Amino acid sequence: METSITDVVLGLDGVLVEWDGRRPIIGQYPEGIADMMFDPHDEWGMEFYLAMLESGWSEERVLASYEKHHGPAIAWVLKMYLDHEEDGFVGMMPEMPELLRDLDAAGIRLWGLANTTSKHLKLARQRFPELAMLRDFMVSSEEKLRLPDPVLVHRAIEHFGIDPATTLFVDNDDRAVGKLSGLGFRATAFKDSDTLRNELF
Repeated sequence: METSITDVVLGLDGVLVEWDGRRPIIGQYPEGIADMMFDPHDEWGMEFYLAMLESGWSEERVLASYEKHHGPAIAWVLKMYLDHEEDGFVGMMPEMPELLRDLDAAGIRLWGLANTTSKHLKLARQRFPELAMLRDFMVSSEEKLRLPDPVLVHRAIEHFGIDPATTLFVDNDDRAVGKLSGLGFRATAFKDSDTLRNELF
C-alpha cells in the first residue's frame, strides 16, 4: 500500500470484533432453536429483521412484526436474543488491537462505518476499550441507510472530513468494498490482520 494513506475506515463485526449471532440464542435455548431462527430460507427470518434494525427500525417494531409472522412464542426467542445481544461478542479480531495502535502511532486517522445499530456499537465499545482509538463511528441505524448506499458513503465522507483518494475502506462485505472502490476509495475485503497490515505498511 502506498504511503499516502491518511485515513482508514473500518467495519465492525468481522473486521474489528468477532461476532457470533447464534450465541445469544444458544445461551438461552437448544441449538436447534438457533437453527430455526437463522433459517436462510425464511423470508421473514433473522436476516430480514436484523437488516431492519440496521435500517433504523426500533426493537419494538421488529418484535411486533416478527410476532405477526411467527407467533408470540418464537417472538419471545427474538426478545431474548435482543436482551442478551452482548453474549454474541467473542472478542476482538486476532491482533487487530495491535494494528490499530500501530496505525494510530503512525498518524493514520481511524474511523468506523458499518451496517449495525447504535445499541450494538455501544455494547461493543463497553466490551472492547480498544475501539476508542477510532475517532468516530457512523452506524446505519442512525442514518437510516445501509451500505453500500452511496448516500450513506457521502455522508461519511463529509462527516469524517476524509478524502476517498487517500482513505482505505476495510470491510468483510464484498458488495460494500466494490461500491466504495467505485466511489474513489481504496477498498479491500478484510481477511485477517496480517493481510491488512501488509497492505498498509
